[in-house]
Amino acid sequence: MFKWPEAPSARAGAHELADFAELTAWREGAASALALSRALNRLDENDYADGVPEDDRTEPGIASAYEELERRQIACGPGNSYPFEIDRSGNTLRAANRAPGWRQDIYRYLLLATRLNMGRQRMQAGRDGTALFEKLSAEVAREYLGERAESLVFGTAADQADFPGKIDRLCGRIGEGDGFEKLDGVSANRKDGKLDVVAWKPFSDNMKGKLVVFGQCKTGTAYKESLTALRPDEFCRKWLKSQPVLNPVRLFFVSESLARGNWPGESFDAGLIFDRCRIVDFCGRIDDRVLGDIRAWTSAAATDNGLPLPSRV
Repeated sequence: MFKWPEAPSARAGAHELADFAELTAWREGAASALALSRALNRLDENDYADGVPEDDRTEPGIASAYEELERRQIACGPGNSYPFEIDRSGNTLRAANRAPGWRQDIYRYLLLATRLNMGRQRMQAGRDGTALFEKLSAEVAREYLGERAESLVFGTAADQADFPGKIDRLCGRIGEGDGFEKLDGVSANRKDGKLDVVAWKPFSDNMKGKLVVFGQCKTGTAYKESLTALRPDEFCRKWLKSQPVLNPVRLFFVSESLARGNWPGESFDAGLIFDRCRIVDFCGRIDDRVLGDIRAWTSAAATDNGLPLPSRV
């Protein structure tokens, strides 16, 4: 899995090549399929005679990447959610020539949170990019559940010093579980139990028995080993006095735009997946403070990595 500004390997799939095309278009204003083929050493300057149409010189893997880009444009939702424009007649991706909205800002943030080294570069403008992803994921989970839904950040970005108190407060908010109680024999090395965000949809009667979702969040590209890490039923048995009436639904938030061919199997492992495009699709109501921090982080990260800031005029 490549990290910007390095190029993808010869074995890279369409979703990696699409990310590289987006970052190249962001940096240079446009990224043609032919230029990408040459940048990736998949096409020599002299491979084709003059006069051969560019479409006929496009390497098959690059062509698949442009099909993936078209899919992303649709998957990000209606309007101008996707921050790039596709000229299919010339197989060229261009940075959108319009004032960006918040959905485009979030897409750029997620692209960088995937392709930068989030071990070394997660802190930008005094803000933690991984902690921001948890806050964004909590907002998206609330938006997905719809009217009257609520959400909170539970995980690693939050205070870990008082785990029992965190569980008590969580149970009080969701009206399930009755508070903290450690199951006999469970290790004290609990950390967050891989739980990062929680969302729920309450009723006016405040009774138990409601839709609750538990979510795990991963930036970067090393998400596969975490697909099965969060197990809501086990978490509840280990740390809650009583089981929720309905088992919490498992959500998996990832900054990457996942490969389509892996989607069914990874959904079986991880639960309901929110990848980059699904997150953008459901970020209609994002807290202004979270959005402001995302914009500040993205601006600093872009500047450090040779990417121009979009004009807001």
